Amino acid sequence: MSDAREDDALIDALPDADILKALSRHVARGGGPAIGGARLRHVKRRQLLRSQVVRFTERRHETPRTAFGTEDLSALPLYEGTITDHPLPVPEGPGRLTLIRAGSYRPVPCPCDNGQQRCAGCSGSGGHACTCRNEPPPCDVCLDVAPCAQCAKTGGRRTRTTKARPAATGPDATAPGARPITCAVCGTPEAACPRCAGRGRIRCPHCAGRGRETCARCSGRGVGTHDVCGGKGSLTHWVEGTVEYAHETASLSLPRPYWPDKVRERLTAAARWQPRDVPPGGAVPPGVDGEHRAAVAAHLARGRVELSRRVTLETCPLARVELTDDPNRVFHVFPGACGLVVVSTLSDRLKRRLVAAGAVIIIVLALILWLVG
Repeated sequence: MSDAREDDALIDALPDADILKALSRHVARGGGPAIGGARLRHVKRRQLLRSQVVRFTERRHETPRTAFGTEDLSALPLYEGTITDHPLPVPEGPGRLTLIRAGSYRPVPCPCDNGQQRCAGCSGSGGHACTCRNEPPPCDVCLDVAPCAQCAKTGGRRTRTTKARPAATGPDATAPGARPITCAVCGTPEAACPRCAGRGRIRCPHCAGRGRETCARCSGRGVGTHDVCGGKGSLTHWVEGTVEYAHETASLSLPRPYWPDKVRERLTAAARWQPRDVPPGGAVPPGVDGEHRAAVAAHLARGRVELSRRVTLETCPLARVELTDDPNRVFHVFPGACGLVVVSTLSDRLKRRLVAAGAVIIIVLALILWLVG
């Protein structure tokens, strides 16, 4: 019964007589006639509510940790049992605490060769066969097609074999139109490719013609860093407890602002909101409309990790008024610093008529343009 009485008192927060006086002043300032009681056609009252809860929360959790080598954790405090049950003083503000579970610190040696392991890239051999093992790479200038003009002219077989050698470098050997040089195969002057000297192939730049490359992963050593211990040769295990303190803010605004932007802007700038004292424990305070009580109760409910809170809750009555002799406007009335504030907007009826008139004008213009064209 108490809630019903509170709701009745709330509905009477903006009496019809006060609304009529405020509307009369508003219309008179716009040059309209005085408003009488007979012109008041419909009044719908709503309660506006806004609230903010700042909760100071505490969250705890445990995490198993592992580090490479021997980790020095002597500066961190210890806790017994689980971090959830460990007593701690409540700090004044947000922060983070890191603790170590007593008895969980355990350094262990790694079963490796002092942080080393056989290289997986070369299986410990330090290298692998080069791609040129069966045949040296072709010269990138003549492509082994006609490395020597004289040899190609005669069509004869080479009288002696020559090994591929390091390719000549520099602009004299690789520039377009470079002069031919003496062939290393047949000895003809100015007849051979300036890069490969008539050999047709060059020595592999990766392995220098040896047919075997050094392993890039281990630089030829055959061993590498052990992945498990990061090359340290030992590991450290422990259980870390973390306690985090933070301010968490939750806001509530009721009902959702479906009214026009003009009304919402004036409410933000000129409305006089009434503070409501929230009882201990987060109960819904007196004076909150029954329409909002369930949402406010959920908003004020205490969380499991909540240590303290700051709550602000304010209400403001709003009346939506329609006049019998003015069907084209809707008036929104609410209390301000110097009395009731009135904000007028176009009625839905007038908006529909304006949209219909605009559509007719567009159709007529389109028809005229079609006829003229």
